[in-house]
Amino acid sequence: MRATGSVGPAWGWPRLGPRARTAARPAAIAVAVAVAYYVGSRVGFALTVPLMSPSMLWPPNAILAATLLLTPPRQWALYLLAAFPAHLAAQLGTVWPTPLVPVLFVTNCSEALMAAILVRRFAGHGPAVFHSLRTVGIFIVGAGVLAPLVSSYVAAAVVTLLRGDPYWLVWRTRFFANSLTALTLLPALVMVVGRRWSWPGRENQRKALEAAVLWLGLGVVGWSVFEEPIEPSHLDVLLTVPLAFIVPFLVWAAVRLGPTGTSLSLLTVEVLAVWGGVAGRGPFAILPPVENVLSLQVVLIVLAVPLMCLAALIEERQRTRQALEERLRFEEVLSRLSRAFVHLPREDVDRTIDAWLRRLGEHLGVRHITIFQLCGAAKSFVPTHSWAVPPEPAPGLPLPATDDGGSHDLPLLITDSGVLSFGANADGVPWSAAQIAQVRLVAEVFGNALARKQAEDALRLSEAMNAAILSSLTSSVAVLDQRGRVVALNEGWSPLLAGDAAGAGGLGPGASCGDVCRLALGSDSPHVEAAVTGIQSVIDGIEPIFLFEWARDSASLERWFEMAVVPLNRAEGGAVVSLTDVTRRKQMEIEAQRMRQELAHFTRVSAMGELAASLAHELNQPLAGILANAQAAQRFLAAGRPDLDEIRAILADIVSDDRRAGEVIRRLREMLRKTAPSRVPLDLNALIGDVVKMLSSDALIRGLSVVLDFDPKLPPVTGDRVELQQVVLNLLVNAMDAMAGPAVPGRIVVVHTACSGPDSVQVSVQDAGTGVVAGGNIFEPFYTTKADGLGMGLPIARSIIEAHGGRIWVENNSTGGATFHFTLVATLPSVP
Repeated sequence: MRATGSVGPAWGWPRLGPRARTAARPAAIAVAVAVAYYVGSRVGFALTVPLMSPSMLWPPNAILAATLLLTPPRQWALYLLAAFPAHLAAQLGTVWPTPLVPVLFVTNCSEALMAAILVRRFAGHGPAVFHSLRTVGIFIVGAGVLAPLVSSYVAAAVVTLLRGDPYWLVWRTRFFANSLTALTLLPALVMVVGRRWSWPGRENQRKALEAAVLWLGLGVVGWSVFEEPIEPSHLDVLLTVPLAFIVPFLVWAAVRLGPTGTSLSLLTVEVLAVWGGVAGRGPFAILPPVENVLSLQVVLIVLAVPLMCLAALIEERQRTRQALEERLRFEEVLSRLSRAFVHLPREDVDRTIDAWLRRLGEHLGVRHITIFQLCGAAKSFVPTHSWAVPPEPAPGLPLPATDDGGSHDLPLLITDSGVLSFGANADGVPWSAAQIAQVRLVAEVFGNALARKQAEDALRLSEAMNAAILSSLTSSVAVLDQRGRVVALNEGWSPLLAGDAAGAGGLGPGASCGDVCRLALGSDSPHVEAAVTGIQSVIDGIEPIFLFEWARDSASLERWFEMAVVPLNRAEGGAVVSLTDVTRRKQMEIEAQRMRQELAHFTRVSAMGELAASLAHELNQPLAGILANAQAAQRFLAAGRPDLDEIRAILADIVSDDRRAGEVIRRLREMLRKTAPSRVPLDLNALIGDVVKMLSSDALIRGLSVVLDFDPKLPPVTGDRVELQQVVLNLLVNAMDAMAGPAVPGRIVVVHTACSGPDSVQVSVQDAGTGVVAGGNIFEPFYTTKADGLGMGLPIARSIIEAHGGRIWVENNSTGGATFHFTLVATLPSVP
């Protein structure tokens, strides 16, 4: 896409493909520059006055500067190098010494570079430089004064050094010659070479005829003034005759033909004046050669500067007026275009777009206008709306413009999936920045129209899709607005409406959320108010979601339902209420809970079986003590006079041993009993101590010791005693099994309890065994490292801890072994 109003050279090209033409273009320009440089050098030598080193005019510098102003900077080195052979061919073998020839080329190139850099930096490039008074003033200062002034110091010094010519004479002649050439020849080259000419239209034809008449009159008058011999008796009118006859034509060109006509007219006068002066004819021929050259150069420079400024000022004013008129016409067209799509039904959008593409194409003078949109699963751009000037072929998707100076399509993004492409201008002029700004407004109008049509299509499709989705859902779904009123219901409510005996059968759009809750829960349900409050909290944005489960008795069985309320994702707000029968899920949950309890009971019984020897030892000690004490009491009673105090002590020991045995049996019964879980406040230290006492004999048999490190200020926890005892039992048995090998040193199990936060407690069981295998998921069912293990102890422990709202994990110790941790929620005392 061409984003600026710059133009490139308009040399003709053979019919080549885009890539071949782009590759051949710099080479062709380089050849043209070399030929033009050689011809310009020969013309400059022909205009050299005898006894003077520099020429009156030196075209090569202007040719190089024009080339640099019309081409990209990255190609400048190519064109400067192409001019070097032409420079050698033109100047070697002339009066110039051989060492001077390359130095003069360097000064020529430096002048052209300085002029191009200054003008491009501050005024732009191409013919647009001469379209305003500001840019023309910059051109005059940069290319007409500074560049020749600086380069002439070096050139004059070299000529003086190698040829002995007077320095200031050489400097003055070269400066004025190059300044005059830059002010007259350089603008003509830039505007003639860099502009595409087209003559269609009556106005352009009249302009061409007027230019031909002016140039013919200027040629005739100039020939008679500058080419006719002058008699000495006419010296009093020598200085007034040229201006009197020439200036009117130059002013005519500045006023009517713009910068291009003014530049060509000045160049015509310059050629005639210089040719006559060199040939010894005209008003400047009567002076000595040096003075003749200086006077000719000064007069032409003095004529060129104000005329160029006048032409630029008039051109700027005319362009401003034309731009304003064009802007007003465009605003009118844009206004009518915008009104055409206001309140337009979507069915008429495509037809209206096609009609306006044709009207815009004719108004803008382009070859075609096409709208491309993404279509199909392949997401490829295809033309959906198009207009073209016959026999313009159907356009393809436009590509970005290259730097070959030609005109290109202008693609503009109008939507996320659409492109509006304006074809090249019919007159071949590339798009200017002002035109691009205008057509962007047009693109916005079309984009808004297409976006609105797409939005309406998407809305209709969405409504149809939503209706289809609602009707296909098995759950009962109700959509509520921000006021809690029903917007839509699906067919899932039909069974509830048919079986409602409370008179809510009229539930439909406009009903309140209270009606929905009474129908879902039953009008006599005590949970209706809580459900209404939960729905309203979601609508108000207080809660992100509301879930509620309840049981509802039926004639055959108990049924469970779940109400889920989520926000309605739209700007107006609202909520979506879904009512789902979760009876099957609840039955599966209850069955899974029952199976988990059965499995936990089985593991407890299995653990008790494995601890049979330890339990027998625990019971054998108090029973043996009871037997021994009873026998001793019998012997004391069999004596003549028994010692009553001793008998009392024996009876106290029997009571103590009996209580010990009863405590063992109590703990055993707690572990083996099969009851429903009950959550009560528990002292975790005491609970762990009971389990440790149960395992004390087994620890002695294994040759282990259990160390208790309890926090005395540990707060109570709420949980099921039997389930938590099973967790501690599994962890302690695993720790003792991990140290079963005879080579394990430090056979100690340490149990820590501590507060892990303001509202949680932590229990740690540390062993000195072999540790946990990295990567092993020991909390998954049936994963075990024991030869005779089932792999269910730790999974059951995890399920129990998670059911109590806690967390369980394991870490390997740095000194060997592993530590199992679990946390539970502390029961904080209530504040009165």
